[in-house]
Amino acid sequence: GVPGAEDLFEALKASGSKPSEGLCVSLLARCAEAKHLRLAEVLVAYIRAEFGMSIPAYSSLMKVFAYSGLYDRACDLYAEIRADGLEPDSLMYGCLMKFAVQCGRPELSRELSEKTPELDVLNYMSLIRAAGLDGDVDRALGLLQKMKDARLRVDATVYNCVLDVCVSARQVERGRRLVEEMRAAGKVDVVTYNVLLKGYCQTGDLKGGKALMRDMGAAGLAPNDVSFNCLLNAAVSAKNFSFDEAWDIVESMKRAGVPVDCYTVSIMLKSLRHARDRRQVTRVLQLLDRTGIDVCSDEVLLNTVLETCSRHGEARRLEALLGAFFESGMRPTMHTYGPLIKACSSLKWPQKCYQLWQDLEQRSLEPSEVVLGCMLDALASNGQSLQAYDLFQKHRHRFRNNAVLYSTVMKGFAKDQLPDRAMALWRLMREERVAINTVVYNSAIDAQARAGMMDEVSELVAAMADDGIAADHITHSTSVKGYCIKGDFEKAFDVFRTMQANGMAGDAIVYNTLLTGCIRRNLLDRAGELAEDMLERAVVPTNFTLVLLVKMYGRRNELDKAMRCVDELPRKFGFKPNTQVRTCLMCACINDRALDRAVQVFEDLKASGQGADSKAYGSLISGCVRLGHLDKALELAEEAFGLPPVGAPGRCTGVGLEDEAAEQLLQGLAQRGMGA
Repeated sequence: GVPGAEDLFEALKASGSKPSEGLCVSLLARCAEAKHLRLAEVLVAYIRAEFGMSIPAYSSLMKVFAYSGLYDRACDLYAEIRADGLEPDSLMYGCLMKFAVQCGRPELSRELSEKTPELDVLNYMSLIRAAGLDGDVDRALGLLQKMKDARLRVDATVYNCVLDVCVSARQVERGRRLVEEMRAAGKVDVVTYNVLLKGYCQTGDLKGGKALMRDMGAAGLAPNDVSFNCLLNAAVSAKNFSFDEAWDIVESMKRAGVPVDCYTVSIMLKSLRHARDRRQVTRVLQLLDRTGIDVCSDEVLLNTVLETCSRHGEARRLEALLGAFFESGMRPTMHTYGPLIKACSSLKWPQKCYQLWQDLEQRSLEPSEVVLGCMLDALASNGQSLQAYDLFQKHRHRFRNNAVLYSTVMKGFAKDQLPDRAMALWRLMREERVAINTVVYNSAIDAQARAGMMDEVSELVAAMADDGIAADHITHSTSVKGYCIKGDFEKAFDVFRTMQANGMAGDAIVYNTLLTGCIRRNLLDRAGELAEDMLERAVVPTNFTLVLLVKMYGRRNELDKAMRCVDELPRKFGFKPNTQVRTCLMCACINDRALDRAVQVFEDLKASGQGADSKAYGSLISGCVRLGHLDKALELAEEAFGLPPVGAPGRCTGVGLEDEAAEQLLQGLAQRGMGA
């Protein structure tokens, strides 16, 4: 839709030329493909006022809602049509029945079928799908019999629709009998096998699914893209998921001459929630690149790529993808706005978040709870908690009892050091009798603890008890953090010892909190004692723990202990040191003037599945400049920008370089040039 199109329509009316009903209905129909809800509303208001709504006008409006994925609103038009004294024609009844199934309203589908003068094949199929939503196999089979009695054409599509109801309801025996009937009637096709394959996949029977694929070949039917994607989805969803298994299916697909499509890529992207090795992420993204698929051409794929890139820190790809989206003119459905806003937020692009929100409003879309939550989080995460609160207030009446939305705004107040606003919001929740859960209380406590306002923390903890909500380990860990910030380490350790006595200090969270406080205050001996206590109690450390231990040993000039810590603890507790740990260790080596060891840590980082990022390159380059190794710094800078060494073919990582490191290198080179 063209922004301002409604203004042009208003200008047309103001010119003295009265738009005809036919023109308005035609324009309304054109709003569908452009998903221009605001112009559609303007046109409908004019048609109502000047001519009254007609079946063609309602049909065009219904089409607008359907194209925008607003099937509920399309169905709601039925009541308006009847209230206006109009009777839908058979085509409209068919569309309404279809939309009722798509938005999960099977009871409306049944009601509409009773009003339809004569049911055709498509109407029956909508009713069969509605029966599937209810898991009502008897009704689906009954509708199939009615079609036969009415001498309607019962083809493979109809049979497969009924079979899908049987499979979805896990009534295998009835499905098997139906397939025998289909074989006798010569109605078995590839879709039949795909529906059965879906049944195996629902139960996680990957072995059975593969056997069925072989049966397809024996029956002279070649598995298609749906077959392979269904099997791939089952492999990815399996409890004992294996990347090798998933890639084997993709390779089988290629050998069969079935092209990898957007669904294949979406499923493989979904598999990355299991990924611990950066190389798996790279491999799947390379699969996406090889297909040449326009990501913006499919909303499911767009959502999946956005979420994958955000989760795995693929900032450059995310920037390129968002750039392509904003240039595409794509009109996303409500669901897609959430991942788009989250992606822009992760890149620290609050203005783009606003642009998406304004687009949503201009299209007269009512934000869902999820999309509103994404926008509130984007604002709260980017230092705009007050704007988040204003937006929340605007929509609060629609989601009055949603504690998640309150807690999102509360977290923003905590991040922006606005403890008074957090307390005011908590009091508002109590006044309005919103159900306050542990998450909300912990967010409110965090806002006070970050400011060292421990009287307010005590008030909140007491209120939790009054509300019958048990304080958990996060509550106590946050209280410990507050006392550390305030500098009252005796009280911090008192709470910590109480946690130990109550069995609440079994994970690394509270240890990390105390270690952070001790290191910030340079209480290195106490930090060392805490680290020893943690390891004696076999509390599993995290990567953040390793960062803190490296900082502590680095400040104590105990580089060997820092190196040993990073080498031994991950092996002992079964995890891999991440980029932040290795970068911190590298910095400790530089501060100890052990550049050779720093370079070795960096090479280990590059060889790991995670790879070196721009921050790691920047830290080592800054260290080389500081220690006078400008040639090495320049070599690293060329590598960071993807320039191959002199005389060497190919390209390197190309992760880029942060401004500060680049400036330090330029200053060092300039100084050497001045001294020459």
